[in-house]
Amino acid sequence: MKRPIKKLQIITAACALSVSFLFSGCSAVSGFFAKAPEMEANAQSIRMYDSDEFNSMLINVNGRTYAPYGVVKKYMSKDSLRECLGYVDDDKDCRIYTLNEDPFDNYLIEKNVNGFMNPDMFWRDITTIEDEIFTPEYIESNNYEEWNKSGAYSEMKTFVINVTLDSDDVKEIIMDYTINGDAQATSGVRNADYSTIEKGEVLSLEVHEASIYKKYDKDDPFDIEIKFSVLNKDGETVEVEGTYTNRVSFGDQDKLTLTGSTRDGYKIG
Repeated sequence: MKRPIKKLQIITAACALSVSFLFSGCSAVSGFFAKAPEMEANAQSIRMYDSDEFNSMLINVNGRTYAPYGVVKKYMSKDSLRECLGYVDDDKDCRIYTLNEDPFDNYLIEKNVNGFMNPDMFWRDITTIEDEIFTPEYIESNNYEEWNKSGAYSEMKTFVINVTLDSDDVKEIIMDYTINGDAQATSGVRNADYSTIEKGEVLSLEVHEASIYKKYDKDDPFDIEIKFSVLNKDGETVEVEGTYTNRVSFGDQDKLTLTGSTRDGYKIG
């Protein structure tokens, strides 16, 4: 039986959000032995303080306020730690990190780097109270009263274009898209081994909700315009005739067919 070739999604985000979670794949073993990101020598103390709003302590980080939310569910790799933002109060071993899998920084983790006795704790941005937000699957809520009306989901919402390839000299399909008239990102899909994609294959190109973060409500429909190009078997980038425009929502899917060749030109529709 012929083994399927692994597909690799390529994304270059114009909105400057971390999308490294799309490329994670390290094993639990390698994650266990990974080192946490270093703390800068001039790192600042992040002070905990009382608030009349909450029955718990709060912290302020980069202009945002966070409250305790939960703990690690089963296991979390150190590869998930993106950046050390500082340390808690006067304890330089108790540090605050951002997460690779959360491009929105709605969550931070408090981690003791020199001991296993103190469990890791997640803090959540208090502006997300009563909101349903993307939450990495390794975060488990402690069911604090303040968060009772708040939701969480672990699969990033997407809009998907499924492109059937009716061509035999394409190595990658690339799309440049705008949302509501604003330039967002370039996304592409190819075989992981850089081989020519087999004619007849259906390739899924995805637009993630991260691309509209803080610009539009992820639950509202939006206008999308997509222009396509291909990387042919000779390594040349060739523009595709045809532009996709539609009003869609995250969770929707649509279908297109890519035809043609380098010699005759490519079309999509």
